[in-house]
Amino acid sequence: YHGEIARIEVASDAFHRLLKEDILAALVKRFKEAGFVYVTLDLEGFRSGSMNEVLSPVQTETAEHSQ
Repeated sequence: YHGEIARIEVASDAFHRLLKEDILAALVKRFKEAGFVYVTLDLEGFRSGSMNEVLSPVQTETAEHSQ
């Protein structure tokens, strides 16, 4: 997540399952109940380490050293 945005990542071959109206409605409802304002589907699909893409080089270095 990014602040008030819930970002959903799934394998690109699973997009069609999430796009069914009842599943979309249930996902949006759950995330909004959890306090998110926006619920998004990452069109690039699931990528291991994708959360690190938004980190600055200093944050990445700090995260690597804390492990």
